[in-house]
Amino acid sequence: MVLATALSPTVPTTVAINNNIQTTTHHHRLLHLLNQCTSMSHLKQIHAHTLRTTSTAHPHTLFLHTRILHFSSLHHLHYALLFFHTHIQNPNSFAWNTIIRACARSSHRKQEAILLYHNMLCEGNVVPDKHSFPFVLKACAYLFAISEGKQLHAHIFKLGLDSDVYINNSLIHLYGSCGRLEDARQVFDEMPERSVVSWNVMIESLVQLNEFDDALMCFREMQESFEADGFAIQSILRACAGLGALSLGMWAHAYVLRRCSPELAHDVLVNNYLLEMYCKCGSLESAEFVFERMVKRDVTTWNTMIHGFAMHGRVLPALEYLKRMVDSGGLTPNSITFSGVLSACRHGGMVSEGRNYFNLMTTRYGIEPVLEHYGCLVDLLARAGLIVEALDVVSNMPIKPDGVIWRSILDACSKTGVGMEVSEEMAKRVMESEEGSGAYVLLSRVYAVARKWDEVGAVRKVMVDKGVAKEPGCSSIEIDGVTHEFFAGENEMSLSQI
Repeated sequence: MVLATALSPTVPTTVAINNNIQTTTHHHRLLHLLNQCTSMSHLKQIHAHTLRTTSTAHPHTLFLHTRILHFSSLHHLHYALLFFHTHIQNPNSFAWNTIIRACARSSHRKQEAILLYHNMLCEGNVVPDKHSFPFVLKACAYLFAISEGKQLHAHIFKLGLDSDVYINNSLIHLYGSCGRLEDARQVFDEMPERSVVSWNVMIESLVQLNEFDDALMCFREMQESFEADGFAIQSILRACAGLGALSLGMWAHAYVLRRCSPELAHDVLVNNYLLEMYCKCGSLESAEFVFERMVKRDVTTWNTMIHGFAMHGRVLPALEYLKRMVDSGGLTPNSITFSGVLSACRHGGMVSEGRNYFNLMTTRYGIEPVLEHYGCLVDLLARAGLIVEALDVVSNMPIKPDGVIWRSILDACSKTGVGMEVSEEMAKRVMESEEGSGAYVLLSRVYAVARKWDEVGAVRKVMVDKGVAKEPGCSSIEIDGVTHEFFAGENEMSLSQI
């Protein structure tokens, strides 16, 4: 009896241990199934089995739930969000970071990533860690949510994470995307450690904000510590295109061929930036050289060539690239393609062809014309003296015309001397839709063509009274690796002075 009494308490203890072992083994089997999971249908079966056979009170169940959340976040975000809100009790930092990352990566859920971060703070059970911030900052950058981004920066500083290189890279990206270049530069300058990504993000921010000279300077500083990779080369090519710096662009091209991997040298994106750089710098032969040697081409490749040749008045080659694109099969012209094609027709004064391509765009390819397409067509017609037809196009547009369209017609009126009433009406429309001196200058030119000198003087007086100054034209040219800008009205400068 004494023995029995002494042993009796051990029976339920043994059963509990056995049950715990069985439960742990069961969790391991489910985890193994999750690791082998390849589809959402498979995951849903495992999820259902988990709900039926596990207890939410067991510590291993939370780990299973985080694995289910992780898989569903990669393949079915809506399912992941439902699972997170209904099945994960007291989520840990991994669960929060997983769902925040998934929303930040989605093009339609970025606002939700910021809200989830806010909820994490409000619940107070979990402190954000270094993995929490990069994706929330990415969402803020996409949404241009600078106020929320500044608050995140304050949280980062408060938590002592301001020296983390990944977080700082995300902060630079945020400030650069929101046009806060000084803030981006301050974060960059104060970083105790920089990676190649840090330099790439800073250079990209400068290029994005058209600070091309500073971008090139930053690139040169980068080379003292790191080899340039594909991302840096892409940014530098865009800077060269913006500056018209052909020699530096050619150096970047040579760098890609000599120093980078064959995969990068044949990368479509890199080659597209090369095409853009050569076209904008006016080196169309070099652009053709790159184009013909490209292993793979996408729609952007063809669009770049069409726009590049159209920009320099090479109308027939531009239209030939459209024909080659269609004949090559597999690629369909898009809205940007026809912007280039219509621009080519405008430069070449090809009225009939312009009309045909405009109709082809809508009838064969089902592309809804945007303001840029209408602008090209109106300008084409107006330059050809077809003012009435141009006005007819404007009156039938389903979208409101901007100042560029009205100015196209006004410019044509100033050159042809067509209808003073029409010219005055066009000038009024331009003044209503935009600021600047363009409309006043064109209207005074209309009056000058008609020899109405009193009206010319009146327009000039209005410009003086309103403080409207004629904006000088600006051109740039690269000489011996240095880009020089020239403004209309400046004194002539000899090559020796340059």
